[in-house]
Amino acid sequence: MNGDATASSSGWKFNVGLVGMLVLIGVTAWFQELVTGRSQNNQKMEAAARAVQILPDQFAGWTTEPRTMSDTEIAQTGTKAYYSRFLRSQKTAVPLSVMLLCGKTRELSVHPPTVCFEGLGLEVEGEPQRVPVPAEVAGEGGGELMAVHFKPSAYSTARPLYVYWGWSRDGRHWEAPSVPRLHFAGAPYLYKIYVVRDDPTGKKSASGELCDAVLRDFLPELHAAIDKVSADGEVATTR
Repeated sequence: MNGDATASSSGWKFNVGLVGMLVLIGVTAWFQELVTGRSQNNQKMEAAARAVQILPDQFAGWTTEPRTMSDTEIAQTGTKAYYSRFLRSQKTAVPLSVMLLCGKTRELSVHPPTVCFEGLGLEVEGEPQRVPVPAEVAGEGGGELMAVHFKPSAYSTARPLYVYWGWSRDGRHWEAPSVPRLHFAGAPYLYKIYVVRDDPTGKKSASGELCDAVLRDFLPELHAAIDKVSADGEVATTR
């Protein structure tokens, strides 16, 4: 009788020990996979950020002046690297700007200009519209951005603006989802682009044409930088 009880107790202890060992193995494997996944994601973001860092100060057809982001802006947007320039077309005197950010998906997938620009004395005029990225620089499968016109709010001295913005997982295919945080969940990093034109006349079609012109000249520079990072042996960007 006592022998049976002892055997039963030993078997129970063995089973508990086996379960504990299996749980420990499983937790260890999960932790290693988590650490490895984070390391790989960090490498991908570092490579993507490097492409932004090597973009040329000037690009064809435009006169540019640098714009510096504040430490607060960088922290709030989760930005790892950025390219920001005031632009003037060599064909017209209309002022524009382009800003490209690369960084953490969680932060970059929020903060649309429809929220951020309201703090600058502007308000949205009409509904944001999706516009196609010019076909020659859209990448495989095309692409689209959001576009909206901002007007000064009451008692504001801000200038009217026309703004394009959108996101990309790889710097080539651009998207403008309704809920970007959900749409891009799981992406190791994002690119985010803004193209802004002063728009005192409110002629949105003309504003869109100039924003398209910026994309046609600027995006090939980004594609070339991404290719160079890959050619130099850094982690290639993937969708």
